[in-house]
Amino acid sequence: MKIALCQINPTVGSFSSNIDLIERTYNAALKKGADLVVFPEMCITGYPPQDLLWQKDFITKSYQSLEKLSKKCTLPMIVGYVRGEGNRLFNSAALCQDGKICDNYDKILLPTYDVFDESRYFSAGKKPGIWSININEKIFNLGIQICEDLWDSNYDIKVVNDQKNNGADAIVNISASPYSKQRLKSRVKLIKNKIVETGLPILYCNLVGAQDELIFDGCSVAFDEKGNCIGQAVPFREDILLIDLNDKKRININYKSRNENVFDALCLGIKDYFVKTGHSDAVVGLSGGIDSAVVASLACDALGSKHVHGISMPSKFSSKHSKEDAEQLAINLGIDFKSISIQDAVNTMENTLLPEFKDIERNTAEENIQARVRGNILMALSNKFGWLVLSTGNKTELALGYCTLYGDMSGGLSVISDLNKTDVYSLANWINESRSNVIPLNTITKPPSAELAPGQVDPFDYGIISPLVDAIIEQNLTIKELTDNGYEEEVVNEVYDKIIKNEYKRRQAPIGIRISNKAFGMGRRFPIVNQYREKNK
Repeated sequence: MKIALCQINPTVGSFSSNIDLIERTYNAALKKGADLVVFPEMCITGYPPQDLLWQKDFITKSYQSLEKLSKKCTLPMIVGYVRGEGNRLFNSAALCQDGKICDNYDKILLPTYDVFDESRYFSAGKKPGIWSININEKIFNLGIQICEDLWDSNYDIKVVNDQKNNGADAIVNISASPYSKQRLKSRVKLIKNKIVETGLPILYCNLVGAQDELIFDGCSVAFDEKGNCIGQAVPFREDILLIDLNDKKRININYKSRNENVFDALCLGIKDYFVKTGHSDAVVGLSGGIDSAVVASLACDALGSKHVHGISMPSKFSSKHSKEDAEQLAINLGIDFKSISIQDAVNTMENTLLPEFKDIERNTAEENIQARVRGNILMALSNKFGWLVLSTGNKTELALGYCTLYGDMSGGLSVISDLNKTDVYSLANWINESRSNVIPLNTITKPPSAELAPGQVDPFDYGIISPLVDAIIEQNLTIKELTDNGYEEEVVNEVYDKIIKNEYKRRQAPIGIRISNKAFGMGRRFPIVNQYREKNK
């Protein structure tokens, strides 16, 4: 029996294009010889639709789309959709065959952690899904699951074991599992553990594409009853993985390097955000620094060089090498480049404020005028030409508040906001290795600086601060755990305070592309008004 795992890239709420995509892919899978065609979780609606689920017409269209698809099915198809029953909603899978909807399965385990909030919308299914499918005059008992059903170790209900006990011959899991670093390895480990428990083949079909801040990597995989990999789909793009359960061919999982996966994830995030929101061109403020260089490089790969515009905005504090590095980057990337001096605008603002600032020592107020003038210029270009501004702040800076609200934080999409400063350097080196040194070497080797004051350099040792921020945000380590690991208590307390105090900034930042297991955004919810302080006990 040949099973096609079809990882596709739908768009939330675009029912017409989604079912067209499903139909085209279904027909392509049949031409490849598939006996059963499988699609990911909620691919008819797109994932996650969030509060669109509370619009009655949305649910009606979900079912109507399923009915339309079913009428064109000959051989069996499994597809994810949203099912309504009275006042309740279910995250469901449908079995379609011979022009009709033959069966439904409702997701049993509903995740309510990090970026997931399914209990807000859905009711939990009750019955383990076992579908008896007639394929080539043979009955095949298929255990059908939806995403979290496989991650059942922290739940009382053990979906996989229930399906084994109810006679499943194999497990198919349809999923919308977002990408994060090392996510494929954790999925593979989980699947292999479940195979050890049940002795059943497991086929995993995952969504691909980007939705707002989430990236779905695809990476659909299939394993036989002994835990051997028998198929892996291409990561970060649509693919049809055809699996023959009778084929004894075995393969090794291709995990790729961390930097390659991060690069591909961020490029997919940019591309889909632009395509799905109807934008074509991006504009990036080029400072000559590492962050803007990496963002511009990613944008070129995602959108094409002709759709990227680089703007240098020097002030009297901008060094000669920074201006040259910005221009050289633009030349290397082959993008449109302009230099717009901000000094006259800054002088005008400072003169306007002079009566109020008289006899008060110069400080960040004046420095931030420069950043805000730059933000205004980028937004003006965006308004005039329809270019989407890409924000260039990294995770370390956003955590510490080392960024200017309404200045360098301006934009429509924050590309590297989930990538710490040291990882930005690592990615820059990888880009140069794989893209013929497009980022000027000086950009990588010089001390990082905002250049808002004479001789200014970033006031952090990123080699210490970046992993510390990640340990706090991503690993949720306590002050005691961090000091036990060798961090100075004074430094830890200072970083903790900065993270808390700058929550208000991050709430006003553009959405960022999530690539870690805990990003600033929908999966991390802290109050702005917050007087809690952890003590080192």
